[in-house]
This record gives sequence, C-alpha cells and structure tokens, in this order.
Amino acid sequence: MILSRSLAKARIARGERPGWGAAWGPVMFDAACLVFAFVILYRPFQSLVETFNFPAWATAAALLALGFIPIQAVLIFSSLWASKSRWLDKDSTE
Repeated sequence: MILSRSLAKARIARGERPGWGAAWGPVMFDAACLVFAFVILYRPFQSLVETFNFPAWATAAALLALGFIPIQAVLIFSSLWASKSRWLDKDSTE
C-alpha cells in the first residue's frame, strides 16, 4: 500500500496519467506480498490454535480480524490510489 500510494501521489503531482499496467502493477505487487505474508504466518497461527485448542468460532473470528479485514483494507486503499492516478478530469483537458 505504501508503494502504490507514493507512486500514485508522485504521478498525480507530475500530472502524469499512467497506463493500466503501471497503475495496477503496484496493487498486484501489494496483493502478492499479502499472500506471501499469509502463507508464511498461517502455519504458526495453525499450531497456536491447535496448542490452545481454540473453538471453531474463535479461530474463524481470529482469521477474520487478523487476516481478512487488514488484507481487504490494504487492497482497497491501493486500488483507490491506482484509480486516482488514472483519473482523467475532462474539464481540465478542454
């Protein structure tokens, strides 16, 4: 999210409108980093759940709170900055 935000802010400041790949590439990179982090951290989380014998509802709630919600927040903000960097204001071009 930091990479996509800083790239988008710099492009907006320069008045540059990037192509689709240049705008959405950092979002895809953010998504890949989040998947990598989830894969790395899932096994320790799973062993912690098995060690303390958490009920299924607590495990689901923890995965929602610690995994799904932060991942969605990062991807939503990255996507907003990607869209913002591609925005073309029709009033300013005429």
